[in-house]
Amino acid sequence: MQQTKLPFQAVSYLSELDFLQQSKILELLPVATVIYKRDTDALLYANQKFYELTRFSEDELFGMQLSDIIPYETDTNITSTDARPTAIRIANGDILQTAMRVTSINLTNTIVLLAFYPPDFEVTEQKEPPEFHIPLMMDHFTMLSQLGEQNSSKSLLFATASIVKSVLNAPITALYLSQESENGAFTKANLPETFNCQQLPQKISIGTGQLPVYDFLWLTDSVPQHMLHEFTLAKDYSYAVILPVRDENHCHAVIYATGITPIPTVETMRFLSLLANQSVSILAKIHALENATKRLNTMRHIVQIERGITENMNEGLIVLTPDLRIAEMNTAAEIILGYASKEVFLEDIEMVLIGNENLATHYKSAQQGISTIAGTNLMLNDRRGNAFPAQLTCVPIILDGEVKSIIILLRDLSQTEQLLQHSKQLEQRAFLGEVSAVFAHEVKNPINSISTGLQFIGMNMKPEDPHYNLVMRLQQDCQRLTHLTDSTLTFAKPVEYQPLPMNISALLENILERWAPRMTRLNINYLFESEPKNAIVLADGRAIEQVFVNLISNSIQAMDSEGGTLSIQISPAQDSQPPQYEITVADSGPGIPDDIIKHIFEPFQTTKTTGTGLGLAITKRIVTAHKGYIFVESFPGGTMFRVLLPMSDIKEKNDN
Repeated sequence: MQQTKLPFQAVSYLSELDFLQQSKILELLPVATVIYKRDTDALLYANQKFYELTRFSEDELFGMQLSDIIPYETDTNITSTDARPTAIRIANGDILQTAMRVTSINLTNTIVLLAFYPPDFEVTEQKEPPEFHIPLMMDHFTMLSQLGEQNSSKSLLFATASIVKSVLNAPITALYLSQESENGAFTKANLPETFNCQQLPQKISIGTGQLPVYDFLWLTDSVPQHMLHEFTLAKDYSYAVILPVRDENHCHAVIYATGITPIPTVETMRFLSLLANQSVSILAKIHALENATKRLNTMRHIVQIERGITENMNEGLIVLTPDLRIAEMNTAAEIILGYASKEVFLEDIEMVLIGNENLATHYKSAQQGISTIAGTNLMLNDRRGNAFPAQLTCVPIILDGEVKSIIILLRDLSQTEQLLQHSKQLEQRAFLGEVSAVFAHEVKNPINSISTGLQFIGMNMKPEDPHYNLVMRLQQDCQRLTHLTDSTLTFAKPVEYQPLPMNISALLENILERWAPRMTRLNINYLFESEPKNAIVLADGRAIEQVFVNLISNSIQAMDSEGGTLSIQISPAQDSQPPQYEITVADSGPGIPDDIIKHIFEPFQTTKTTGTGLGLAITKRIVTAHKGYIFVESFPGGTMFRVLLPMSDIKEKNDN
């Protein structure tokens, strides 16, 4: 289908299709009319009557300012509904006396409709002659704009049916929605009693040839073509309007309206046709937005799982530049090698990793985009010269066919007996770097596609559109996900916690206040005791908040079906060196099964049907990083977590 060319650029927050539909409404006006944007002094559209009156061509009118056409008056304020005498300059330079009426078509009065009446029109006349339908057409503009405020398919179609009822003043109006499971079947929607559609059939079937393509108006002097026409005859009404809301591939709904008088005019039917087209356009945007939201949520969940995996790695990780210089090194690598990251920043890797094998071939392969694993007999030397058995994996990070960085995964095989007992797990983790790189690269492409689609949707939306802020937030989410995948691709070192003296009592009280409304709804009582009143621990505030939000959330979920009691207590730990506070989080839920509690702090262990199973594994890692401990005890009828965190030197000094 050939697209209609607009003579002027549409307003930025109106999609081209929306603007085109409104411009078609403008052509129905029987007087010369232009749409004018006051804040930019731009003429957005002129109907054919205006071109006939002024004799300007579309090319001549493009780019003109209002003062070029109205030389003696450019006041477009909405002072009254009356037309006022106005002189306009036409194409040959002559001045033509007219009467101009200014009508606003948006809430901020920045876009107005200027209607120019013939010179012989009486300005002081309060009633317009029948052939002038400016107020009616303005009502049509308002109705079309109301459709854009709908945020779901159902509300959009209900609004469309309401407009049909209002325009026709029909005593009976019904909305039939398509049934996806039954081809050609439509079911009557529940509408307010004022639509008076209770006596209409609950289901209708519209097959090939049963629905008119162009003529939606049926009069009773014609042969009935559908059961709704027969209903119209039975009720002694004069006409029936069967308006399909459809695109090229699918009919989403059918709106039926009937009445006695007045019979819908040609102009009214043209407006209803435009209304249906506008509804389909907005419906497509709603569907696109819903699909984009679903895909984005899926991508977000996948990236969260990947992030949980990488954050819980215990292996040493070294990030190299393409020329084999050290860019980053995580804490595990620092402990294994005895170097601080800042000491070896931009040092040649061959000056740091020294062992009994020549690793240069592995580095060269990585520069060529090939992943390699060093032999099982590899021995490396730490900073003090001590040799230890190690396993080393080199993984190139490739983007757009170019090696951007090189990841080295380093394992000290002498650290613990547990590593030797889980050799199979180590072999699988040896490839984690490569899998993460490929995975992040594959995830990034669909995220970029979603972001591009959202940008296109946003460009074609008004800022007042109810979906505009949602689209902007989704674009921001895409940016965050892109940043997250970029971070994964370079295997940035884990978060470095910054322990500072903090009031753990106040933190837990704040968390409980936030959860209080939900616990009330779920019939959960909570108790909080702190001895001393203000217990000060040495911890990273955000990380420790994540620990207790996770524990409290798990307890609430365990009791959400039958209610119960949540108890939190803070007290000095007994016989702990250095001194620690013990924080217990106990609930009266069903407890944790014995086969799960043994592995409760391991990744992907969960009793819930939803979730990644990484929450408690991350919780334990945070507590351990703070030189603390976490224990769990469970039995039928309750579960208790005990968290031990180091006291701060400040202690209870703020109790008073």
